[in-house]
Amino acid sequence: MVKPLAAIAFALALSFAGAGPAQAQYVMDLGSLIAALRIGDFSGDIENLQKANRVYVERVSRLSGIRVSGDRLDGTVAARRRVLRYLHAIIRQVPEAMKALDRHGQTLDQVIFLTTTNDGTAMLYVDDR
Repeated sequence: MVKPLAAIAFALALSFAGAGPAQAQYVMDLGSLIAALRIGDFSGDIENLQKANRVYVERVSRLSGIRVSGDRLDGTVAARRRVLRYLHAIIRQVPEAMKALDRHGQTLDQVIFLTTTNDGTAMLYVDDR
């Protein structure tokens, strides 16, 4: 009887402890990334990026399905080259974003997408293949 009570007490203690600080950004799956890149409206994200105090970098080589759908991503990136040049010009002006790219060993020309949140975080997706 003591062991089940101890297990319940331990489970309750864990539930009250919380999960700790959580990363504010989630990583998109490859299909969602391709669809969002096709639309390519960064207007709200650009304003949030300029206010970002934390910038994360996600490599597309880590996304599930990149081997199968890599050609679709390449075609979408090629079609959106003009929009991406504009995005790169904006990112270049944000020191925190440039530091994040440098910290992860990535370059500005590898950035293909951006997401932000209102809590001061941003995610740069880079094509590292």
